[in-house]
Amino acid sequence: MRPTLLIAATLLFTISVAHAADPPPVTLVKNATLPLPIVIDASASERIQTAANDLAETLNQISGAKFSVTTDTTISPAIRLLDEGNPDSALDRERYRIRSEANGDLTLSGSTDLAVQHAVWDFLHRLGHRQYFPGEHWQITPNSPTLTVALDVTESPDYAARRIWPGFGFWKDDDSKQAHAEWEKRNRMGGGFDLNTGHAYGQLIRSQQATFDAHPEYYALVDGERHIVPQAKLCISNPGTRAAAVAYALEYFKNYPDADSVSIDPSDGGHWCECQDCANIGTPTDNAITLANTIAEALEKNHPERDLRVGLYAYNYHSEPPNIDVHPKVIASIATSFIKGGLSIDDLIAGWSAKDIDLGIREYYSVSTWDRDLPGASRGSNLDYLCETIPHFHQSGARFLTAESSSNWGCNGLGHYLATRIMWNTDEAKNRQAIIDDFLEKCFGPAREPMTEFYRLIDGSKSNASARLVFDDLLARMFRQLDAARQLAADHPKILVRIDDLILYTRHAELYDAYRTSTGDEHQSDFEAMIRHAYRSRDRFMMHSLALYRDVGRRDKTVTTPENAEWPVAEEDNPWKTSEPWTASEIDALLHNGITNHQPLELDFEPREYPDYPLTHAAQLHELNDATDGKAASARGLRSFFTLVENAGDKIHLDITGGQIAHYRDRGNVRVELWKLGGPSATGEDRTLVAEDASVPPDGETHRVTLAAAEPGSYRIDINDGADLTSVTWPEGQPMSWKMSLEDHPRSMSGRWYLYFYVPKGTQRIGLYATATGGEVRNPAGETALDFTTSGDNSGTFLSVEVPEGMDDKLWKFHHMAGKACLLNVPPFLARSANELLIPTN
Repeated sequence: MRPTLLIAATLLFTISVAHAADPPPVTLVKNATLPLPIVIDASASERIQTAANDLAETLNQISGAKFSVTTDTTISPAIRLLDEGNPDSALDRERYRIRSEANGDLTLSGSTDLAVQHAVWDFLHRLGHRQYFPGEHWQITPNSPTLTVALDVTESPDYAARRIWPGFGFWKDDDSKQAHAEWEKRNRMGGGFDLNTGHAYGQLIRSQQATFDAHPEYYALVDGERHIVPQAKLCISNPGTRAAAVAYALEYFKNYPDADSVSIDPSDGGHWCECQDCANIGTPTDNAITLANTIAEALEKNHPERDLRVGLYAYNYHSEPPNIDVHPKVIASIATSFIKGGLSIDDLIAGWSAKDIDLGIREYYSVSTWDRDLPGASRGSNLDYLCETIPHFHQSGARFLTAESSSNWGCNGLGHYLATRIMWNTDEAKNRQAIIDDFLEKCFGPAREPMTEFYRLIDGSKSNASARLVFDDLLARMFRQLDAARQLAADHPKILVRIDDLILYTRHAELYDAYRTSTGDEHQSDFEAMIRHAYRSRDRFMMHSLALYRDVGRRDKTVTTPENAEWPVAEEDNPWKTSEPWTASEIDALLHNGITNHQPLELDFEPREYPDYPLTHAAQLHELNDATDGKAASARGLRSFFTLVENAGDKIHLDITGGQIAHYRDRGNVRVELWKLGGPSATGEDRTLVAEDASVPPDGETHRVTLAAAEPGSYRIDINDGADLTSVTWPEGQPMSWKMSLEDHPRSMSGRWYLYFYVPKGTQRIGLYATATGGEVRNPAGETALDFTTSGDNSGTFLSVEVPEGMDDKLWKFHHMAGKACLLNVPPFLARSANELLIPTN
């Protein structure tokens, strides 16, 4: 159990920790006078020298005193930085201790110089210093002219490698890379073990180019020919290929003698070797592991004195667990996206763990191509996801975590910072609210209240999905919270700079939305405006300007970038680039225009949440109008059905046709899970997995799946086809309903669908959120109550339908629908008929 620290920040700054014997208090400085010297060894490494200077400079800023660094080890009392130089193993290089001594010393000692660096920044964190985002103005330095500490704490990280890195990299002509490195250092990121796992076959080929030129048979055989390209796959069954790979690895460690590992991860994509000998090895994973094992064995033989490792991803075609043994010196990092074969992350972790090797996680907190730095659009902004997955992966055995992300601190900054705390100590997930409160108070002070709402709006957690559905409404609320914050922080220039950063970020969200929704000449001009704004704001790190500049226009063939405005063209020659600082009046104008141009949405109904269980037959509670002609067989991705089992042992029959999109048939079999809702659970949760089936192949043929329920009650059936297209039907009259709420709905419906829903007695208006492009809502009389083809903006909007007198407590119908429609204030359950419809009992 980690010690609990009690921290009090006043003019007398005291830190205490619960131990059998309380540590003695040590005064570092009193009333900004007589600061203790910082003592390092005369032979201290450059890293420790830098850490000592960082400590001195930051303590100077905190106290107003002048702390100095000396190599005179006879001085006492003092603040001592000690490199103990005795890590127990390669994975113990970050262990440190901070303790106050009876003689008045404060000692920061570590197993390596990196551990000492961590001790310095942890100690400063305990004094109230923070580096929330990159950049000087996101650094928080408290004011305490007297510093007295009583502390004895030992720390080491839960993950041996911890990285959050921008996938598109950094501009070369600014300080973004250095600012990110400072943020990493001050938040104890990086790790003591250098795990290399990136795609490496291309690098292997280049390092042994003469060998590969002489032996084209070392390349993968694809469609009867050797696939000779820069990022090729290899013919791993060929002994010469494996020998070249060993030569590459030995050369790598010769060039990088301090490296802990070498990556042998395959190049991206497919084109695995199709020769018979490689087929005899097994799956792509088996081939990748065969090569990794060969290198691991060679490293053990050639460097028995070192604990060298071989890294690779469990990713894409080689994500599935291998069928062969894995050398213990191989580390596999499981990717959380781009998975072939249909296995879940937990399935992959369990399968690879069974090979008794060290595991890592290869995460995706933000990919610019996917989210374009929009609010709440990425995992890095999903605080629920971070607090759930980082501890879960660790509990499942992962000890390395690297996350691709973006330099988009406007939307992901709080998530990135929260992740650093949890990666070091997974128990910090339980302190989520305290960490967020600390951030809001220290960064925004008197403006904390509106900024709390601002960060709620951009939190990507599922429970907050409704806050982001109508983008114009979201922008309206973001701009207004920033305006309220600005007014409250008018006398606090440091806070105003942070708010201005977020105004520039919100302006990016506004510009990108204008670009993605416009057409014709406007689309081109909106694209240019978005790129110009991102580049000019790049020193604020709020959006990943390099990724936007490099990638958006490349993928959108309807816009053009003049040759002299391409992203590599230097600023002095580029008409789209300027580093002119934003003025206060310009930011005022952006804020004012944002408020003027976007109005908050006012709903004429009150949304209501409905539970998943207990469920009952709608027709048994109400005299429902007849309804028997519904259908909605096909959809993509994960969708859930709800059913009710009357008797123990009853069977649930499903007719499933997977693989309806032929070129997506590499997503694996259709996965079916049956969950019992409510009742006793071994895990204490409100649902229990009682049956699974993965027998339906993606072959376009219909297969019967039968699930047995041991107990009566409410059940949920999850169908996941890996985003292929799947049809699901069942015998007529079998109770079965879809849930169509904001949080629970199919990813996409295919073709036209017709389903019924129940409108409770007393309902005056039916509230919906729709992205439908066609279809109707029909009342019980069969009349059109809402026509989606004429309802306005179909990109996502809230709508409502009046319920005439006498038409409540009846079934209504979605008719001939194209797209999705979510029910917000009536039970969000839909069915093909009255007899099949289920609704919550409360």
